[in-house]
Amino acid sequence: MSLEQVLPVVDIAIETVTTLDLLHGHSVSLIANDSKCDYSVAPVLGVLLLQQKIDLMLGPYCSFALAAVARYNRMPHYRRPILTTGGVASALRDKAEYFNLIRVGPSFDGVEKMLYLVFQRFNWKPRDVQTILFIELPDEDVKEKRTRDEIGVTQSRILCHGIEKHFVQEKYIVRRLQYEMHNAQFKSEIFRVMRDEIRLVVLCADPDTVREIMIKAQELGFINGEYVFFNIDLFSSEKLTLQPWRRENDTHERNEKAARAYRALMTITLRKPSSPEYRNFSQQVKSIAKSKYNFTYPEEEVNSFVGAFHDAVILYALAINDTVYEHGFEGIANGSLITEKMKNRTFEGITGTVSINANGDRDADYSLLDMDKNTRNFVVVAHYYGNRQKYELVPGKEIDWYNEDNLPPRDIPKCGFDYSMCKQDLSKVATYAVVVLLVLICVLSVVIAVIYRKLRLESELHAMNWRIPWSELEPMERIAAGRRTSESGKDLQQQDEEPEQSQPHRHHQHRGQSHQKRTDSVRILFGNSHNEGSTSKKNRDEKKHQNDQHSGAAAEEMSLVSVDTIAGVPLSQIPVTQLFTKTAYYKGALVALKPLSLRNKRIEVTNKLLMEVKRVKDLTSDNVIRFIGACLDAPNECLVSEYCPKGSLQDVLENDNLNLDWMFKFSLMLDICRGMIYLHHNFGSHGNLKSSNCLVDSRFSLKIADFGLQSLRGTKDYKDKEDAEYSSYRNKLWTAPELLRNPTPPPEGTKEGDVYSFAIICQEIIYRRGVFFISDYDFPEPQEIVEKVKEISNQMYRPTLDAETNDPDQERSEALINTKLLAGGPSRPASFNSIKSRISRFNKDAESGNILDNLLKRMEQYSNNLESLVAKRTDLYLEEKKKAENLLYCMLPKSVATTLLRGESVTAEWFDSVTIYFSDICGFTALSSESTPLEVVTLLNDLYTLFDRIIEQYDCYKVETIGDAYMVVSGLPMRNGILHAREISRMALSFLQNIYSFKIRHKPDVQLKLRIGIHSGPVCAGVVGLKMPRYCLFGDTVNTASRMESNGLPLKIHISSFTHEILEEIGGFVTTARGEVEMKGKGKQLTYWLHGEGDSIVDPVVSNGSLNQ
Repeated sequence: MSLEQVLPVVDIAIETVTTLDLLHGHSVSLIANDSKCDYSVAPVLGVLLLQQKIDLMLGPYCSFALAAVARYNRMPHYRRPILTTGGVASALRDKAEYFNLIRVGPSFDGVEKMLYLVFQRFNWKPRDVQTILFIELPDEDVKEKRTRDEIGVTQSRILCHGIEKHFVQEKYIVRRLQYEMHNAQFKSEIFRVMRDEIRLVVLCADPDTVREIMIKAQELGFINGEYVFFNIDLFSSEKLTLQPWRRENDTHERNEKAARAYRALMTITLRKPSSPEYRNFSQQVKSIAKSKYNFTYPEEEVNSFVGAFHDAVILYALAINDTVYEHGFEGIANGSLITEKMKNRTFEGITGTVSINANGDRDADYSLLDMDKNTRNFVVVAHYYGNRQKYELVPGKEIDWYNEDNLPPRDIPKCGFDYSMCKQDLSKVATYAVVVLLVLICVLSVVIAVIYRKLRLESELHAMNWRIPWSELEPMERIAAGRRTSESGKDLQQQDEEPEQSQPHRHHQHRGQSHQKRTDSVRILFGNSHNEGSTSKKNRDEKKHQNDQHSGAAAEEMSLVSVDTIAGVPLSQIPVTQLFTKTAYYKGALVALKPLSLRNKRIEVTNKLLMEVKRVKDLTSDNVIRFIGACLDAPNECLVSEYCPKGSLQDVLENDNLNLDWMFKFSLMLDICRGMIYLHHNFGSHGNLKSSNCLVDSRFSLKIADFGLQSLRGTKDYKDKEDAEYSSYRNKLWTAPELLRNPTPPPEGTKEGDVYSFAIICQEIIYRRGVFFISDYDFPEPQEIVEKVKEISNQMYRPTLDAETNDPDQERSEALINTKLLAGGPSRPASFNSIKSRISRFNKDAESGNILDNLLKRMEQYSNNLESLVAKRTDLYLEEKKKAENLLYCMLPKSVATTLLRGESVTAEWFDSVTIYFSDICGFTALSSESTPLEVVTLLNDLYTLFDRIIEQYDCYKVETIGDAYMVVSGLPMRNGILHAREISRMALSFLQNIYSFKIRHKPDVQLKLRIGIHSGPVCAGVVGLKMPRYCLFGDTVNTASRMESNGLPLKIHISSFTHEILEEIGGFVTTARGEVEMKGKGKQLTYWLHGEGDSIVDPVVSNGSLNQ
C-alpha cells in the first residue's frame, strides 16, 4: 500500500468532516511521510511527527513498523492517538504495550473466530489425534516475495500463526509444514501426512503457491470429497478472488486441472463493501489519485484496507466532537481521552458497519467463498459478523462438498486412518445374519397375508351375501303417514329419475315464480301425519304457459311413504297415482327400494360388479347412505338402502314454512363436505351429486346417496320423448362444464366435477330459489342453461353468486364468495378438505355434531353469554359516558360542568377580583393573505396546542379563541385571592418565552410576533345558551383587558396599573412604567411593561441591560 493510494482517501475524509462541522471550525493540516513498511525507518519518522505536536497519527500500516511506533507513543510527553487500517497481527491487541492504538481495519482475531465457528458448524471438533494441517512458505520464500507483495505473504503468515495458536488453545492437535516449491522431498512429506493423518488443511501462502498446492493435490488424487482445503486471502483483488484458479499465462490444461482442484477449496476473505456509496467513493478516490497524485489504481474498486482510512478520520472526528461537548476545547489536547472516546463505538462508515470494541479493535466482517460448479466463479456462501460474533449462511447458497451425497467430509475417516476402527468380528457377522433372517421372515409374512386376504376377498365376493331375495322384503303393516319426498322423491331414496307420472309437472323454478312451496314438508319434518291428495297430471305444454297453477299442482303431488304391500306383488304394480317412495321391511328395519331400469336386460354378475358392490357395501359413515343390498329377481330388480324419513335437501330448501338460519345452512354444507371427503378418500368420485341426492335423516343429519354401481343403474324410460329430454337437461344443471363438453364423460364423474356440483348445491342453500337461480332472468329452460354453461368464453355462465352492495349479512357474503370460488373454472379447489376448513371458519359452532345438537348448543351458549353481554354493554355505556363528561370538561370549567351533570342550573356569579389575559398575532392578516387556508389552520393549531399545554401548568382557565385572539382568565370559577395576577403573569411570560422558539411550518424563517395585554378587576361569569353552551365573562374589566392588548407592542406584555399594584403586593416581578396611554373609551391610563420574574427576564430589551421603553 503506497502513500499515493492513501492520500486521496484522507483528502475526501477531511472534506467530509469539514462539511459536517465535526471539528467545530478547526482546520486540518496534513503531514505525509512514507516508511514503505520498513520497521527501521518507521520509528524515526514516527518520533519526528510526535515531536511536532501532531494531534493524530494515521498509520503505519504494516504490523512490525506499527509496533515500533506504538511503543514510542507510550512516553508521557507523546501519547497521541494512532489510527491504522493495518496492524493485523494478534499481538497488537495488547494496548498496554501498544499505547493509544486504534485498529480501524480488520484484525486477525475475527478470522480465528470465524474459522473456529466453521469447524464447529460441520462437527470438526477437537480429537485425540491431529486433525488440522497448516501449510506455509519457508522463510526464504517469504523474504523473496516480501519485496513484491508484503501484504499477501508476510501478513498472511502472521495471520496463520495466530489461527494456529487459537486452535491449540481450543484443544485441537495441529501440525505445521512448510511447502518448498523446489524441494520434492518436502512436498512428498506434506502429501504423505495428508494421506495418513489429516483431512482438514489450512493454506497460508500467496495465491500462486496456493494454486500450485491445489494442482499437485489434484494430480495425487486428494480432490475426492474426503479433504477440505481452506485458503486465508484477505488481500487479493476482487478480480483475483473471483477465479483464483485461472492464470492467463498458463496452459488450458493446467487451468482446467486447477478449476477441478479448487472445488475442494474454500476461501476466507474480508466482506467486500458492495453499496452504491462505496462504488461512487472508489471512483472519486481514483479521480483524485490520478489528477492530484499522478497515481492510477489497477483494481476495479479501491481496496477496503485503503477505504478504511476514510472511516479512521471519521472516527477521530466523532471522538473530537464528543470530547468538545463534554470537556470543551481543552480536551482536544488529551490524546488518551480522545482514544477512549473512540472505543465502544459503532457507526456506518464508507466500508460498512464500523464497530470498535472496548479494546480499540474493529470487529470486522468476513465472508466464506466457495466455487460455483456451474460458473466456476467463487461466490459468497456464508458471512461472519464481527460485532455479533455469529456465523450465518447466505440464503439460497449451498457449499459444494464435491462428493456424491454433498455432505461435509469427516475430520477422521469412519474406519480411522489405519482402518483399526472397522475390524470385523464374529459378533457383527452374526448380527447381520440375524437381521437378514428377520427381514426375510417379515417379507414372507407379508406375502402370506396378502395371499390370504385375496383368497378371503374372493370368497366373500362369490358368497354374494348382499343379494336379497324378493320374498325377504316383508310387507308394510300400517300406513306411515306424514312422510313425503321431494321433487325427486325417488331421488330422496336414491332414485335419479322421477316416475313418469310426476315428471311432466316438475320444472325449473326461480325467483319470481309464484309457485306453491311444499307445505307438507314442514309436517313431515315435525311429525305431522296428515295426508295430502294429488292433483291430476297435466301436459308439459300447458305447464309452460301456466307455471303458477301447475307448479302448485306439482308440489301437492309429492307423496307419502308407500303403504302398499310388497311381498308377492310385483314392484311395477305398486300404485303410483302419487309419488311414492317405495319401502319395505327387511329384517325388521324399514328400508328404501330403488327400482333398476334394466330394460329387460339380464344382469351378469362379474368380478368387476362383485368388487364394486363390496366397495359400496363396506362404506360406513354418518354422512353417507348405507347400502344394504340388491334384489336381482326379475321383474323386481331394485337396490335396497337405508331409509331417511325427513326427505331430501331439495325438500327442505323449497319449504317456505321452514326458516333456515346461517348456522343451519352451514351445517348442511359441512355435512355434504364430510360425506364427500369420506367418499373421495374411500371410494372415489360421486358423479351425480345434486340436492335431491342429499337426504336428511330423523336427526337432521344429511347423507349422500346415489353413488357407484354404475353397471346396475340404467336410464329411466319415458313414454313422452319431450319429458325425457327435459329431464335429461334438468339433471345436467349440477354437472361441471368440462364434463358437459366431453362427448363421452366418465359415468363415475370426476372429483373436480363433484366440487362444481357442490357449488351449485351451495347456491341453492344460500338463495332457496331452486337450482341454478339467476336473478335477472325468469324461468330459463334447462336446455338453454346447459348450452350456455358448455360454451367456452371469457365470461363463464354461472348462477347468481353476487353479494348485494353493503350487504349487512356478513355470513351470507362470505358464503357467496366461497361458492363463487368453487363454481369457477379449472382453478377451483379439488379437495373437499380445504372446502370444509373454509366453511368451518364461517361457522365454527357447526363444526361438530349434527344440526339438532348444534341448535341445542346454540341455545345453551346464548343463555350462558347473556350475562357477559349485559356486562359488556354496561362497560360500553360507562365508557361513552366518560367520553361525554371529558368533552364537557373541555368546554366548561370542571365545577360548572359538574353542576350541569348533576342536573342543576348554573346561575351567573359575581367575582370581585380576577385577572384577564388577551393576546393576538401582529401581522396575522398579512400572513394569512400569503398562506393557504390549510396552512393558516395548521399554524393556529400548532400555536394554540403549545399554549394549551402551558396553561395546564397554571391556575388559569382558557375562555375562548377567536381567530388569532386568545383569552384566558384566572380567579374564576375557583377564587384564589390575589394570586390570579401572579398565575396570569407567569403564564404570559411562559407564552412569550416559547414564542421565540416557535416555528411556522410553511415559513420557518418568520418570527411570530405575539402582543399581550393583561388587566385585573371585577367580572360577572355564567353559562350562556343551550346548544353549544359557553362560559362567558361580562364587565368593564373584559373591555379594559382587550384595550391593553390592542394598545400594546409586539413581543411585549402590557399590564394595567391595577395588575401592577397586585404584582407589587405579591413581589418578585420585574416591571417598568410605560407612561400614560390614550385608550378608546378610557382616556389616558398609566400602564406598565412586564419583563420577567426574579432573575428570569424574558423581554429581550431587559435581558440586554435596559429597562427603558
